Amino acid sequence: MAQQEYPSELPVDSQLFRAVAGLEQQLLSASLRGNRKLLGEILHENFFEIGASGRTYDRDQVMELLATEDPSAERLRVSEPLAIRLSENLIQLRWKASGHRPALRSSLWFREQGKWQMLFHQGTLTGHGGSKPAGPGSVRATGVAEEFSVRQLSALDAGSVYEAFISHPDMRRQGDADTPAKARAYVDALLNGEQSQFPLAITANDRLIGLVCGTLDHSNANAWIWYWMHQEYRGRSLTTRAVATLANYLFDDLDFYRLELGLRANNPGSRSVAENNGFLREGTERGKFLVDGERIDVYTYARLRTDPPGAVAPLPLRLA
Repeated sequence: MAQQEYPSELPVDSQLFRAVAGLEQQLLSASLRGNRKLLGEILHENFFEIGASGRTYDRDQVMELLATEDPSAERLRVSEPLAIRLSENLIQLRWKASGHRPALRSSLWFREQGKWQMLFHQGTLTGHGGSKPAGPGSVRATGVAEEFSVRQLSALDAGSVYEAFISHPDMRRQGDADTPAKARAYVDALLNGEQSQFPLAITANDRLIGLVCGTLDHSNANAWIWYWMHQEYRGRSLTTRAVATLANYLFDDLDFYRLELGLRANNPGSRSVAENNGFLREGTERGKFLVDGERIDVYTYARLRTDPPGAVAPLPLRLA
């Protein structure tokens, strides 16, 4: 019998090809992605993923992120698969994903004790049509048209909140959401405070990339405004426009009178958000914050309903 040579392409009609491609397709099903037990049987204990953004994820992180997915969302199909057998117990599967997340994908399948499991996965967005990024770690897709808007925060945004909180070290000052579990608790707390919080998701193609929120004081018709943005989307005036959207809603629809916010004196970007939206500086809280061992002043700003608005084009608002 001739010795098997590696690497070699598996015939598409072979039993092994169908088995591995079938396992890949199973991982795209909503029923499996939300089931940690079934995922644990298919993902190897040393599983590792590189998302399209370049961020890396281990097995537990991927399981947590998949649990936050919307089960009604469009599912991908394994298209044009190519299987390369690298050794007796290792197969590389390459395939295309079309639909709203077009990408080229590659997985390594490892056989151990007679069972094939995914050992590694990576996806690269092709940037042709589509909206949402591919892979749990991907946020921004170069070349993919993005539509920005503001909508109500949803429990299904927890995965994107987690991605934002690990996008830059300075997000630590925005709250405690640097694990998938903490991100779910963070979102739940905002949603459960519906009488005192009005959180809006800043979205790119309906995927959360930032947050703008009003902490409401109904008795005085006042609100405290706060916000944050995923690091990859900063510097594009999206936060400024989202604050304009929220301010308009609070003044026009909820009949609030005074909006307030505070920002670090050494944060010119946040100062621009406030002043471009017509907020006036009212004072300085000296040495209020301790950041990396240094005392930082905080500037306080406010805008009344009777003040002139800033010359900002608000993002579209979509409320249920």
